[in-house]
Amino acid sequence: MNIQNKTRAMIEAALMVAITCVFGIIGTYIPVLTFILFFIPVPFIILGKRHGMSFTVLSIIASAMIIGSFTEPIYSIFVVVLPGVTAIVMGYMMKKEYSPSKILIGGALAALISSLLSIRLGSLISGVEILSHMSEVFEEMTNMQIGMYKSMGVGEENLQNLEMTLEATRKLAMMIVPSAIILSSAFLAYINYVLTIHILRRIGYKVETLPPLRYFRLPRSILMGTFLIAGLTMAARYFGFANYTTLVLNVFFIFQFIYLIQGLAVMSYFMISYRFAKPLRIFIYLFLLLSQRGAFIVATIGFIDAFVNLRKLKIDQ
Repeated sequence: MNIQNKTRAMIEAALMVAITCVFGIIGTYIPVLTFILFFIPVPFIILGKRHGMSFTVLSIIASAMIIGSFTEPIYSIFVVVLPGVTAIVMGYMMKKEYSPSKILIGGALAALISSLLSIRLGSLISGVEILSHMSEVFEEMTNMQIGMYKSMGVGEENLQNLEMTLEATRKLAMMIVPSAIILSSAFLAYINYVLTIHILRRIGYKVETLPPLRYFRLPRSILMGTFLIAGLTMAARYFGFANYTTLVLNVFFIFQFIYLIQGLAVMSYFMISYRFAKPLRIFIYLFLLLSQRGAFIVATIGFIDAFVNLRKLKIDQ
């Protein structure tokens, strides 16, 4: 890298540090804008794609130091350093021109590791187990709702049914926390990647983009993986490696989400092929996705497509 390129890289790194610090401080002190913190990796991914990992790592360290000086030093670890792991992985893979699917997988794994480290570190610092605290919060919310309905004069029988429903919902929510963490990590990697691609293309940088949803397809190996994991899950019941019900629920939610995406791709393919109007397509998507049964049907379509290739697309091995 010549002097001119190094100078340009240093200027861009300083700009990314400034943007990250603004995002971090705004997201910290303005509660309604906390969602900005989810996009912290974007400036670092762009920097990694354009100028390599050394500038990315230095920018992450500089941002952490500056944000730590305005807030709490330990807070900067959660805001910058741990999300920076995702940025380093995705920026490196983009620099090496990996395929979009591999970049998303790598980013999702990095985001998952960052999330688990955040939970563990948060528990060590606060001295409170995060999951136990979440359970207590859910229980308090349940009790508040029950108390509200009691004050409204709801009948005893209806009140008991409501209490049973809320308690079952609370237990279910706690049981699917692992799958929720995994899926949210994948989602964060996806939105950061999409936003990064959009910005890079706007500034004239040529990057490979994700194919349209209607051409999304799972690799053939996903079927083997599905049956293998299903078999291992069933085996866990006899070997007692984990809570069987919790394990089944989490495996089910993860695979339902995976095949739901493919099911949406199948629907999008055929609706566009048959020239459905865009408002009608959006209505159908919302109608199905907002219904638990509808979402299951879409996921089933995706599972069938993984078997028989309804769209006759070329499937990766």
